[in-house]
Amino acid sequence: MKFSADALFKERVTSYYAEVRKYTRYMLNDHLLFVLVFALGATLYYYSGWVETIDETFPAPLFMAAAMAGVLLWSPVYTYIKRPDTVYLLPIEEEMPPYLQKAVWTSFAAQSYILAALLAFSMPMYAASQNTGFGNFFFFLAVLLAVKLWNLYCRLYALNLPSNDTRVMDIIVRLLQSFAVLYAVFSGYYSVAGLTVLFMLLWFSHVRRQGSRPLKWELLAELEEKRLAGFYRIANMFTDVPHLRGTAKRRAWLDRLLPGSKSGIHVYLLFRTFVRMNEYFGLYLRLSIIAAVIILFSGTLTMQLIVAILFVYLTGFQLIPIAVRHDHIIWPRLYPEGEGEKSKAVQKLLQRLMIIQSVLFSIASIQNGTLVGAGIVLTSSIAFSILFVNVYAPARLAKMRRI
Repeated sequence: MKFSADALFKERVTSYYAEVRKYTRYMLNDHLLFVLVFALGATLYYYSGWVETIDETFPAPLFMAAAMAGVLLWSPVYTYIKRPDTVYLLPIEEEMPPYLQKAVWTSFAAQSYILAALLAFSMPMYAASQNTGFGNFFFFLAVLLAVKLWNLYCRLYALNLPSNDTRVMDIIVRLLQSFAVLYAVFSGYYSVAGLTVLFMLLWFSHVRRQGSRPLKWELLAELEEKRLAGFYRIANMFTDVPHLRGTAKRRAWLDRLLPGSKSGIHVYLLFRTFVRMNEYFGLYLRLSIIAAVIILFSGTLTMQLIVAILFVYLTGFQLIPIAVRHDHIIWPRLYPEGEGEKSKAVQKLLQRLMIIQSVLFSIASIQNGTLVGAGIVLTSSIAFSILFVNVYAPARLAKMRRI
């Protein structure tokens, strides 16, 4: 049978989105969606109030260009290449260009929504600082989409560059040129924007010429595996994902802070699973640091309180799946302690981690507020943690056991 790039790409896309839909139904049917909508509403409320304080001296074009250049830099090409392809598709590599062209346009369609949403979010700030309306929205959107397509094609050819150093250079050049053309367009310097477009075309021509070599199949397969693993990590917050594989690190320096073997088999196992699995430990650190920074620079107690409770909730919600981490291994089933003891161990772990976060958030609140405000953040966060651990977590764990 003759090879068909169209048929192969269609089969890969259909298979990928069938996998995505399988987990999406769990992700969109939970309380997290309500919390995210609430957080978005609070953000828009405070954002609208902040926009009213902006005057002509605020550098909106600079901030917009910097933020959107960073988003444009994230331009992965969804190739859907798998490990076996590095062997079985190698003989027909010359017939792959139509496949890769479809990969670029599919990636463009999937990622353009983010740019449209970011531009729509930024336009009130731009209109307030430049004393204009929203008439430039579609012109700006067209520019953004054109620069996005340029980034995707440069990224595609850069994946075939001979060394990692040249790929890093491509990232730097794309970031600087994206920022330059966007800043020029947002500021009304269209002659500068035209000159920048010329340099962008020259860079694309250079990358295309250098990247016209045999495909780096191993690199393409590795990038796809990492992308799919990222989706599985998100889905794992809502349901058990057997495909997910984490990495472990000893972290012996934390051993003294962990419960001993006399505290219970599941307590011993789950506390060490949290500390040694980057999947959980890294997630906890990221959420804690992000929330602490937001609280540190928040100007109102209300915002600090919302952020503290929201991130405590997100931490607890996303760490609950640790309960089923070892369910696919036979040895934990031989433990004399049953599911009830395991649920209590999970609740104990969550309670400690959420209280530590509550203390951290209250300390951050002191730096940008009052001692009374910090006390309110602390007591509210701890009270919410207790309710979460003793009311929501048991129901969630019971639901996970039934799935």
